[in-house]
Amino acid sequence: MKPIASMKDRKFQHVAVLMGGTSSEREISIISGTAATDALREAGYTVTPITLDKDELPNLAGIEAVFIALHGHFGEDGGVQKLLEARRIPYTGSGVESSALSFDKILTQQRLHSVGIPVPRHTIINCQLSIINYQLSLPVVIKAPCEGSSVGVAIAHTEAELNAAITECRRYSPDRLLAEQYIPGREWSVGILGDIALPPVQINPKDGWYSWNAKYFSKGETTYSFPDDLPENTNLSRQCRDIALATFRALGCHSYARVDFRIDPDNNPYVLELNSLPGLTAVSILPRAAARLGIPFPELCSTILGRVDTKSRATPCHQ
Repeated sequence: MKPIASMKDRKFQHVAVLMGGTSSEREISIISGTAATDALREAGYTVTPITLDKDELPNLAGIEAVFIALHGHFGEDGGVQKLLEARRIPYTGSGVESSALSFDKILTQQRLHSVGIPVPRHTIINCQLSIINYQLSLPVVIKAPCEGSSVGVAIAHTEAELNAAITECRRYSPDRLLAEQYIPGREWSVGILGDIALPPVQINPKDGWYSWNAKYFSKGETTYSFPDDLPENTNLSRQCRDIALATFRALGCHSYARVDFRIDPDNNPYVLELNSLPGLTAVSILPRAAARLGIPFPELCSTILGRVDTKSRATPCHQ
């Protein structure tokens, strides 16, 4: 990976970092955005942090590009990207269509399955039906299709747990849910930076479930390791990196992302989802994987900013 470019070689000098928003992931977005702001300043950019409180853009006069650190609704579903393109302001990450596609877990699974990428057996639950046939054997994972950070996700081992899981997840998606066959085994995640798949990171939550608390507030109870440290994982690691890149391309993504896997006891990998705007907190996986390759956090953020597609995302705003 190239070192941080000098200011004279950069596409932009003054950038805004968007964070906050109205989604269930607002708190984490602010942490990510604050970290990105500090990192870009350390890298030498002039940075204006902007915390959104509604699904609208403020005046961005003088801003040459936007670093999107929003998570969830409006940030990852193509909403803010569409508004930025309407104003012809360059921004980080994937475009409108690929953001909307990858944000919806149901559409993602359908697209990946159609091109031969391994995903868990799954079905769509129509919550309006009086009798729900989920067509899978227990245990299953119930997911609200358009949430992140394990919000609106529950594992059901019994019929009673299944009913409770559906009730809970309908709080976030009243009409439709995704039911996936639970894959026992390990949880891996592979970051993508440009056309490079970063080293896989294995996630080891203390209680076996990578929940919201395990992601952000476990105080060391969730540990992370690099499967590449073990020679027996070499081929599987290469396979997951290849699948992650194929997933990135199948969903039409740009610049960077993170692909999450379950690895079953027979070492078969299954793609769970792609995060088009992965977390940038102190415990986030993408920065860990980048650091593994010797890329410090300021350089990672500068690299992401340097990969903005200025050809299709036009010119700076002069409001």
